Amino acid sequence: MEDKKIENDDQPPESIGTRKPAPKKKSNFKWILMLVFAALIIRPFFKAKAPEVAWQDYETGIKLAQQQNKPILLAFYKAGTRFCRDMWADTYANKNAIKFIEDNFVPIFVDVDKQPDIAKEYNVSYYPTHFIKTPDNKKIIKTRRGYDTPAQFKPFLLEGLEGAGKEPIEAPKN
Repeated sequence: MEDKKIENDDQPPESIGTRKPAPKKKSNFKWILMLVFAALIIRPFFKAKAPEVAWQDYETGIKLAQQQNKPILLAFYKAGTRFCRDMWADTYANKNAIKFIEDNFVPIFVDVDKQPDIAKEYNVSYYPTHFIKTPDNKKIIKTRRGYDTPAQFKPFLLEGLEGAGKEPIEAPKN
């Protein structure tokens, strides 16, 4: 009797001692890394912009203060200084402080790196430095140096209004 070998076409022939390599898993790591990197790059473009005071340049602000008969809030800023960065990130980004300042003052921004002559005229060497002046720009009412939270800055603003003979339009909130 003959042994007949029956072959099954559905099954591969067995090999003794050899094994098929396991299929390679595709690595998602590079895709995840690319997505994280893209998200970090794109994120700043979708970040909500913080509110800010509607600052005027020096010449425009002086004219506006006279026209509107509002006291001047003169802010001297120097890039790279911690207290300026904190003041603008905290106090000047506070919605209530912004509203109060814009309702009661003409805010003037002076970047001392771009306008050193104005800083020299006011003898400013510490940043930030703030002055409140009369609407006619003839008299300095109050001066304040350094960083203040909105709550710390409020009395300075109120005293400046009082010195200018003005009533606050709305009491500032913290």
